[in-house]
Amino acid sequence: MTTDPPAVRERRLTRHADVRAVLADPRFLVPAAPAAPLGTDSGPGMAWLRGAVSRFSNGAAHARRRARVLGLLDALDPVRLRREARERTRAELAGGAPVDVMATIARRVPVGVLATRLGVPEERREEVVAAVRAMAAAYHLPAVSAAPPAGDAADAAVAVLAAALGGRDAPEPGLLAAVAGVLVQACDATAGLVGNALAAVTRMPADLALRWPVEALLAETLRWDPPVRLTRRVAAEDAMAGGVPVPAGAVLVLDLAAANRDPEVFPDPHRFDPARPRQGSGGHVRSGGGHLRIGGEHLGFGDGIRPCPGQDAALALAAGILEAAAGHRLADPELPYEPSPNLRVPARLCLHDPDTTEGHR
Repeated sequence: MTTDPPAVRERRLTRHADVRAVLADPRFLVPAAPAAPLGTDSGPGMAWLRGAVSRFSNGAAHARRRARVLGLLDALDPVRLRREARERTRAELAGGAPVDVMATIARRVPVGVLATRLGVPEERREEVVAAVRAMAAAYHLPAVSAAPPAGDAADAAVAVLAAALGGRDAPEPGLLAAVAGVLVQACDATAGLVGNALAAVTRMPADLALRWPVEALLAETLRWDPPVRLTRRVAAEDAMAGGVPVPAGAVLVLDLAAANRDPEVFPDPHRFDPARPRQGSGGHVRSGGGHLRIGGEHLGFGDGIRPCPGQDAALALAAGILEAAAGHRLADPELPYEPSPNLRVPARLCLHDPDTTEGHR
């Protein structure tokens, strides 16, 4: 016999200023995952992983785990990530036949490139990509803090990554959690960024699409059609949000997609405009293959106390893919999307090269 969990009070915020204020307020915490044992003889599983990553932790534990993740990411060269993503994507697109980017590139290339740069042997690359996809499907928590049960496939996937990283010896748990967190966070979100950017760019006139730097196209995609639509925070104490009192324990649903189209911040917010001025603490667009610090007010990578630590890597990987796909067009304008309450990721997106013989058929 099962019982429903107790009702959790939720309130949705959609104004840009309100969402940013909550993201910057230390009184609002992420829904945390409980600590779980490392695992049995079969190795670590999803319950342990959720309780060990920075994504589902707060306070000192989050600071320590985030620092470990940042150390891994700071050692990566964005120029190399971008180049490898571009080369691998070109190889997938070669031949002229229509290619389903979501099936062969959008997850496989970013996760594969990151995995090998983070210590996965090249010969285990595809095995780890498949494992990360299984982990990503079971990774995210519901609105309340209790962790959902993980399936056997997801538990086995964690063990696959551990074996690939450790070789003959099991990897140190903190390293396993940090690498797994980076790869899982890069899986669906980067696929959504790639798919949503290509969906927008390939519908533009070809000469216009080629006019814009990929950095500008990605920045506007993150505002106009972000892959991560919502995030949640729990009030640790009585507070204010959106001009109204929020009692301790209440859950705030932060609607990032709505905030990114707030007309108080973005004039003509429903228009895809890569030329849109971008201001804020993030800096400005740089082209030429260097760091892709995209400035502006969009919340595609969060904001405040704990913005996404992997934004430079994600942007470099997505930029490489978009560069390789330049000039390609949609083979089918009808795009289905994966069912998800939180993510917007095309389920299928086929590209063809109109300059090839097969592309004209």
